[in-house]
Amino acid sequence: MEKARLSTARWLIRAADRLVDAVVTIALLVVFLYGGYALWDTWTVYHKAAVSDEIMRFKPDQSNPTLEELRAVNPDVCAWLTIDGTSIDYPVLHGRDNMEYLNKNIYGEYSLGGSVFLDSANHADFSDFYSLLYGHHMDGGAMFGDVKKFEQESYFDAHRTGTLITPGKCYSLEIFACICVSAYDTYMFTPGVPDQAAQQALLDYIRSNALHYRADGDGGVTRIIALSTCSSAVTDGRTMIVARMVEENNTGGAEE
Repeated sequence: MEKARLSTARWLIRAADRLVDAVVTIALLVVFLYGGYALWDTWTVYHKAAVSDEIMRFKPDQSNPTLEELRAVNPDVCAWLTIDGTSIDYPVLHGRDNMEYLNKNIYGEYSLGGSVFLDSANHADFSDFYSLLYGHHMDGGAMFGDVKKFEQESYFDAHRTGTLITPGKCYSLEIFACICVSAYDTYMFTPGVPDQAAQQALLDYIRSNALHYRADGDGGVTRIIALSTCSSAVTDGRTMIVARMVEENNTGGAEE
């Protein structure tokens, strides 16, 4: 009888050990699969946020400011934006509203990284005094991830210029301010601004509230453009850089 009890006890112990081994193995497998999925998901997000080689092939230049090839892919393309020395080098979309390209790429496909897009209240030809662009804040500098770097004074000082190419025109961008505001800021999130007094009020507001500011950047302003992105994923804070737009003429000079 005693031997039977001991045999049963040993069998139960071995069974318990096998069960523990199985549970541990399943747990490790779940962790491995989740880790693999997380890596795949991260790669997918950033891969879709990056501009494909096919689209980069259609990037216009200052000597040939045409967007014909890109507009054949998507007629909502209205410009190509480049901020020198950063990862910001993207086509700009102009949708029917500000939700259309929030999570959609140039091909019209779902993409968590979305697209860089112009506020739907703006004119697509950038003829407004104040044009407003949006892009997701993504790690690694994708989309408008590098905009937040302008909060660092040294980065702001080192990155001053960019280019905006629209159909038939090329603008030099002279960055003169970095400002951190709420997503509900009525000054910074009211694009267009046709009234001259309101234009001056906007410039004064930027000067007074900027985190970093170059006093020589807003002289003789006829048009400005701002790039906006989330300051973090859990607040309504926004980081914005503001640039003066200077139209380049056909001889390589500039027109105010």
